[in-house]
Amino acid sequence: MKILSGPPMAPATIELARRIDGLTDRSIAQVHDACHDGHRVACRSGCTYCCTFPVAASIPEVLAIASFVRDRFEAGRRSALDARIEANIAATNGMDMSRRDRVRLDCPFLEAGQCSVYEVRPVACRGVSSYSVDDCREDYEQAGAGVEIHANAIRELVFGAIREGLAVACKMASVEHRLVELARSYRIASEDSTLEETWRSRAGAFDSAMAERVFPGPWSGELEEEFKEVYRETVDHFERGSGSA
Repeated sequence: MKILSGPPMAPATIELARRIDGLTDRSIAQVHDACHDGHRVACRSGCTYCCTFPVAASIPEVLAIASFVRDRFEAGRRSALDARIEANIAATNGMDMSRRDRVRLDCPFLEAGQCSVYEVRPVACRGVSSYSVDDCREDYEQAGAGVEIHANAIRELVFGAIREGLAVACKMASVEHRLVELARSYRIASEDSTLEETWRSRAGAFDSAMAERVFPGPWSGELEEEFKEVYRETVDHFERGSGSA
C-alpha cells in the first residue's frame, strides 16, 4: 500500500513486484523449515512438466518481467521470445479453461528447458512444487485426467494468500487488481514500455489478457465474487485496527 500510494514511477512498479517475490521466497522457505513431513521437493532445474500450464499473474509481475527482458535480452533473443509468445497465443485462442488444461504447451519463456526469466518469475511459479516427478510426468502424459500431484499444501496456501494480499492492496489503491494471463499480458507490456509508469491510471490496458476474452479465468465472475468477500473482510480488519489505534 505504501508503494501503491506513492508517485506512479516505473521503479516503484518494479520494486513492488520484487518485494512480492522476496516475500514469497522467504515465506516458502519458512514453511519448509517448519514442516518436517519426511518429504523433499522433487523440483529441479530442467524439469519442466509444470511449465506447460497456463499462468496467471498480477500486472506488476508482468511489467517486471517485461522490464527484465528489455534490460537483459539482446535483440535476437527478444525476437525469438516474441515469436514463441505469438505461437502460444495463437494455439490457445478461444479455448475454455477445461480444454486449455488438456493442451500442455511449453511456456514461451522456456529456453532449452530453462526458465529465461527465473529471477523475476511470477508468484504462481514460485509457489508450485511437487514431491514426485512421477506424479508430474503422469499428469503431463494424461493431461486433464485429474492426476493427483503430491505437494506441500501449506506452501500453496502461502503463495495463494500473498497473491490475494497483493490483489487486495491494489483494489484498496483503486488500481487494477485482477490477474492476467501471462503470455497475452506480456505481449501488451512488451509493446508499451510506458505501462511500467502509467498502468495505475490506464484502466482497461490489460483487459484483453483477462476473463472470458481469454478463457474463463484467470479471473472469472465466480472468482470475483469470492474476492469481494475477502476484500470486505480485509478492509474491515484494517479499519478496526485503525480505530483501536
